[in-house]
Amino acid sequence: MTAALIVLTLVLAVAATVPVVGLPLVSRVRPSAAVPLLAAGSLISAASIGLVLVLLGLAVVGRVPPVADFGGWSVDTLEVAVPVPAVVGAAAAALAVVLIGRTLHRAGRILLLLSRADRLSRRLRGGGGPIVVVDDDAADAFTLAGVKGCVVISRGLLDALGPADRRMLTGHEMSHLRRRHHLYVHAVDLAVAANPLLTRAAGAVRLGVERWADEDAARLTGDRAAAASALARTALVRSSLRRRTARDPHRSVPVLGVATSHVTDRARALLAPAPHGAVLTLGVMTLLIATSAAAVASTIQIHQGFELAEMTWWTTTAGK
Repeated sequence: MTAALIVLTLVLAVAATVPVVGLPLVSRVRPSAAVPLLAAGSLISAASIGLVLVLLGLAVVGRVPPVADFGGWSVDTLEVAVPVPAVVGAAAAALAVVLIGRTLHRAGRILLLLSRADRLSRRLRGGGGPIVVVDDDAADAFTLAGVKGCVVISRGLLDALGPADRRMLTGHEMSHLRRRHHLYVHAVDLAVAANPLLTRAAGAVRLGVERWADEDAARLTGDRAAAASALARTALVRSSLRRRTARDPHRSVPVLGVATSHVTDRARALLAPAPHGAVLTLGVMTLLIATSAAAVASTIQIHQGFELAEMTWWTTTAGK
């Protein structure tokens, strides 16, 4: 087995591990640290797998005589220097093409959604501030992504909340807007397109950005217990109003909302001491650094194999 195959096994193992540690990470580590780490880890894992698959495919495709002649490589030397089984290289090349296609499609979709959201947020904001209150009875409260973006709150929901709950609501949504949480969500969605093994990490990041916004709102109010109560009450009010209005604000634009998921877990987290989780953070960072180093080492090894094959080809050609 070549070093590249060993590295492929390693990065696949890491890709399977990242989603498993995702939920513990956002639960035990400060969300402001856990979310960027999980997003970066997902991107690194996806990029490492893509790189290794491309290298494995290139190692086999480069041994095809017409390709070798075009590139100026010795087929015999390449087989010895980069001994990747033909069936493995062919499968890796095919998989790389599929995953790259998925990634490009998802990237285009994200850009389209962000463009649409930016136009909508500009129209809603007009010349005003970042918080837009719409005269609607629906239970809407969400952050709309965009270059500037905006926080959208329905008059019906705002009127149904008390002063403390309004502070929690606006603090949460403004955190989404200021921190650009949607970029972390889209980054992991892009990583999932490149590597479907990371699918569960997307849910962890979505929970993480909500936890992050909760923590910001709790610091704004100065009382974690009060923030937890406000979160729960907002969710109940929103649920009650939704049963009467039955309208969905989450259309075809990127939005993040205060009380859309895992409300019980998030309220419980606010009632607990602020998380730290330094050991878990260090462990995940070490794993990602090792994966990146292994992928780079594999790239260097295969590149050296191609250089050797090129030198052999030129030596053979010059001697003819």
